[in-house]
Amino acid sequence: MRTKHLQVAIFILLIGNTITVVFGNANLADPVEISFDDASVQFKDDQLSVCTGRISRTWEWTGFGFLTVSLKDLESDHEWCSDNSLYQCDWSFPGLIDQDTKARLISLTADVKNDEQFTSKHIEVIAEIHYQSGIAVQFSVWVYPEVSGVRTQLKVKSLHGMNRTKARNLPARNEYIPLDWRGVDRRAIGYYNNTQRRNAANLELLREEVVTGSVVRPEKYDWPSILIAEDAEGGLILVKESHKCVNQAGLATGSFHADRAGFSSTGWGLHANDILADRWRPAWGHWCILYNGSEQFSRELALKEFDRKRFPVNPDLDIYILANTWGSGNQSAAAREENVMVEIETQAELGIDVQQIDEGWQNPDHMPWVASTLWVPHSDKYPTGWKNVVEKAEVNDVKLGIWFSVGNLNEHFRELYGDNWYADLEDFKRVFDEGHFTYYKFDMANLTTYDEMESLIKQSRDFIKYANHNIRINWDVTENEARTGYFFGRDLGNVFLANRTTPQGRPTVYVPSLVLRDAWQVSKYINLNKFQISIQNIRMTDKESSNAYLYNHPYSVAIALMGSPLFFQETHYYSDQARKEISALLEIYKKQREEMYKGYVFPVGMIPDDTNWTGFQNHNPATNSGYLLIFRELNNQLNHEKIQLYFTRGKKVNLTDLMTGKSFSEQADSQGGLEFEIKKPADFLFLKYNID
Repeated sequence: MRTKHLQVAIFILLIGNTITVVFGNANLADPVEISFDDASVQFKDDQLSVCTGRISRTWEWTGFGFLTVSLKDLESDHEWCSDNSLYQCDWSFPGLIDQDTKARLISLTADVKNDEQFTSKHIEVIAEIHYQSGIAVQFSVWVYPEVSGVRTQLKVKSLHGMNRTKARNLPARNEYIPLDWRGVDRRAIGYYNNTQRRNAANLELLREEVVTGSVVRPEKYDWPSILIAEDAEGGLILVKESHKCVNQAGLATGSFHADRAGFSSTGWGLHANDILADRWRPAWGHWCILYNGSEQFSRELALKEFDRKRFPVNPDLDIYILANTWGSGNQSAAAREENVMVEIETQAELGIDVQQIDEGWQNPDHMPWVASTLWVPHSDKYPTGWKNVVEKAEVNDVKLGIWFSVGNLNEHFRELYGDNWYADLEDFKRVFDEGHFTYYKFDMANLTTYDEMESLIKQSRDFIKYANHNIRINWDVTENEARTGYFFGRDLGNVFLANRTTPQGRPTVYVPSLVLRDAWQVSKYINLNKFQISIQNIRMTDKESSNAYLYNHPYSVAIALMGSPLFFQETHYYSDQARKEISALLEIYKKQREEMYKGYVFPVGMIPDDTNWTGFQNHNPATNSGYLLIFRELNNQLNHEKIQLYFTRGKKVNLTDLMTGKSFSEQADSQGGLEFEIKKPADFLFLKYNID
């Protein structure tokens, strides 16, 4: 049963675009309304309604919290929300927020925000709610214009009288849509971390499972980051914005649930002991996205459009080619100044934008030390500090990046240097001030407690703000420890997907088809240009462990061009001929890449396995144009292949081969298929297109 709440006086304060409503015990009569582009928010008669221009969602204030009562696709007019809710609030925290725990709505604000420049502009709604159990909840909704979803998040703090011992060890709900599951299928999606050890044909990066038919008994999904409810008319996507991976649950990331109550998600990211009185602490956020139509591209495009709003691309910082000194086998020795100076010259010759110095630059000779003596350039490797490297980079128009440990993951380093072998905010600032570095690889995080996660994210945000948003952080998913994962932290930078190296016997050895497969699978549900994809020197790769030597250098480079290209190597080992081939391809790519970053990348063809025709389609819906990278793998015997593309069914497609300059037109069949020709195996096409 739903009950009404609000009964005293109402005070409305309008400052700029912010509307603040503070009230006690009287009926709320005056409407609250704000809009930004196609997005709008209204609070009236105990109902909070938000609209993006494509979807709308409505919550009712019940006296126990806000309860979703409508979720509608405005294009199809399809209502996803049923009217048989079993709850009185979208969220719960058993023992502290139960079904009958009464609440007071203290305030509601609506303002145009951008999360201190860490996301795209949106309307942010914040409702502060106090429960009689002594817990306070801040319910926020981010309403981006021109997308098919909204983001919700809870924050929490304790009030006087909160008794943590009353909290029960039961699933804490933090997102809910009353949904009738009759005739609705479930699609669960998640990604694996630990790419260090997932470098084999049988160890895929993506896990995807579909359960068809109505929900007969309660279903629990504890491994995915995405669960989709889909029927013949479209789908409802819930994304948990957390560091969960298929093989790493992380911090209280909970589960998705499909049952007679509807569609819900549990896992706040914190426990009762993590709730403090002095500050709000956020729970995991959620994306609630709708798509219209049964075609696969509808689902993927809606998800990627929202992902791009949440984690936007800044052309000045996010479009770059990076080289990292680690992956050729010399490891720490490759970080010496004399080697970096040579590398910078090679970067300029090849057309690479950034030289990133990996582990080995820092000073390990002071034991015991303080932070100010550890995270400084090693006096033997950098006798004048960063001076020579900075000058060399400026002359060659190459930016600089650097590596930091932000945790104590590595046992070897702990044995050598103690239990506190990691950098902090002051170390980041000092290196930024002295070396003018732009790209920071944060390694060895192991977020086992909420305090650790909060500290790392706060330091990272504070560092970016200190640098006036002129830097980026590269996270990684190479280990099985709880790091940032795939759906968390990309507002601060991008993801280093995998170490792919050359030496014999390494589990990370570079195999072209596996690197291509991982990128192909990331691109299915996430924007690939937020992921660093490795490029290796195929002539140095161990022949016993990899068939990379049978491919060619441009092919190895092309694999990465729909993502964020990463030369994970010392590039001065390339031969003169290899440099010519690579620089020619990068010159073509760099003329197109700004437009490419405006598009959304989709996997096409078959999953890469060294025998298929496969590739990527980069499509910009605003211009109905894009790019194709089509690969004929090493062991494929067919000179021609028809590949089904997105958005092309029955349409004329005008193409230009960017490698040769040749232009031509093709008519797609009724399924969007076009036939391509590649005359020899281990080769590729790089095409630009527009659709009539």
